[in-house]
Amino acid sequence: MKTDLLVIGTGIAGLSYAIKAALQAPDYRIIVIAKDALRDTNTQQAQGGIAAVLNPHFDSHEKHIADTLKAGAGLCDPDVV
Repeated sequence: MKTDLLVIGTGIAGLSYAIKAALQAPDYRIIVIAKDALRDTNTQQAQGGIAAVLNPHFDSHEKHIADTLKAGAGLCDPDVV
């Protein structure tokens, strides 16, 4: 069985890449593999999902940092956040 593209990981990055690749190269045989169950991903485990500042008129990096630290319940490294 020929594989043109192997995607390792079923989180948001792996699956979005596989979809984009399939749209760009519909003739490719693309296989996506996971280390465990397909839904056992860091994306799935993320408490609040994926967060980002998308509209500076309604949000700010400072609010995003504060929300992340609050959701982390003291477990986050503030320098990393």
